[in-house]
Amino acid sequence: MNTRTCSLCVSVLFLAIALVFGAGCLSTTNVEDNAAGLIHTHYQYQDSWSPEYGCYDDLTGYVYNTGNVSTDNLKLDFNLVNTGTGTIRDSRSIYIGNLGPGQTQNYETILDGECSQDYRVDIAFENP
Repeated sequence: MNTRTCSLCVSVLFLAIALVFGAGCLSTTNVEDNAAGLIHTHYQYQDSWSPEYGCYDDLTGYVYNTGNVSTDNLKLDFNLVNTGTGTIRDSRSIYIGNLGPGQTQNYETILDGECSQDYRVDIAFENP
């Protein structure tokens, strides 16, 4: 086997490995809205894969105050839940802090998953 053929074989092998490991990780973007009283959040998440993190869910969104009073020490708790078993795979808390009337705050985080599983993201508000 010459060098060119060997190089092609290695490239095909790496491509096959990447497809096998990434097969369960790539999906459409999920969009959610949630509210607790006058505090509302809109977020989206998508399964992703990278050599650094492996399979993970990339979550971005914003929270906003629809009321006429400030909310102090607001925190958002996110859980990555396995849709097949109902178990929590990973959790993240995002501290928002004070959110005045009409204010909006953006946020972003990642949640660690496994490539062969399907997940949903659940949210809970603390101190809304």
